[in-house]
Amino acid sequence: MKISHFPSNLPNNAKDVYPQLTDAIKQTDTLVENVMDADAALIWSVLWFGKMSANKNVWDHYRSQGKPVIVIEVGGLIRNKTWKLGINGINRDADFAINEYEDDSRINKLGIILQPWKQQGDYILVCGQHGHSEQWRNMPEMGNYFKKTVLEIRKVSDKPIVLRSHPRFREGLHWSCDMQWFKEQGCEWNIPKHIQQTYDSFDLEYMLKHTHCTISHSSNAGIASVIAGVPAVVSESSLAYDVSTKFDSWLSKPERNQWINRLSYTEWFAYEIDQQWMRIRNKI
Repeated sequence: MKISHFPSNLPNNAKDVYPQLTDAIKQTDTLVENVMDADAALIWSVLWFGKMSANKNVWDHYRSQGKPVIVIEVGGLIRNKTWKLGINGINRDADFAINEYEDDSRINKLGIILQPWKQQGDYILVCGQHGHSEQWRNMPEMGNYFKKTVLEIRKVSDKPIVLRSHPRFREGLHWSCDMQWFKEQGCEWNIPKHIQQTYDSFDLEYMLKHTHCTISHSSNAGIASVIAGVPAVVSESSLAYDVSTKFDSWLSKPERNQWINRLSYTEWFAYEIDQQWMRIRNKI
């Protein structure tokens, strides 16, 4: 199999895992650069922004021909330590070659511990995403998304609402925001704070300590919320969908053990990314 990758379209943190992946691919297949007629393509993420903007042409071209696109991106369980590798997308839209029943060996290795479901919190937290991601296709303009979500919340709850944009797709900077409207609805905006001495981690974990319920589309926020014991409303594209709640059943608290076991098989340390490559290669 001939697989084409595009090494000019990588973020800075790719150096921590990308060489291990390309080495693994070379052990089993032919790896070429910047070729548009290979059997499959390898790209970093589906965020069409910055260095990765050119990957959209690759994605569109290969998917229009029905050819697989292998996507690697940063993980969310141990950010910048674990990495996701899937076929034809990210999050729940991707195929990670997960078996029906996965054991708990990986979640124990990762050291992720489910926190008890919370009973109450101070506010409802709405998390946005990056508007240039393929994950945001067919979604409304970001300001309209937040407005629509606030109106849905107000049908079922009068709790305070905290709105939190993606740290690199901020209100008033990357999209226009009617601040007065949100203020009238009892909302306040939260600015994500970068955690020092990390590449791109932010303070969501601190926010979750005070959160009653989270609402997000398909980002890592839903996963982090469920692990922290905070009920989450998410879309079907989210990897937290199977253990999420709904607007009309705010605080449903499903069993999470099977879910977290399966989720752990979507993320891999750099030194073991070759294992995930072999798992998904058998499905390409």
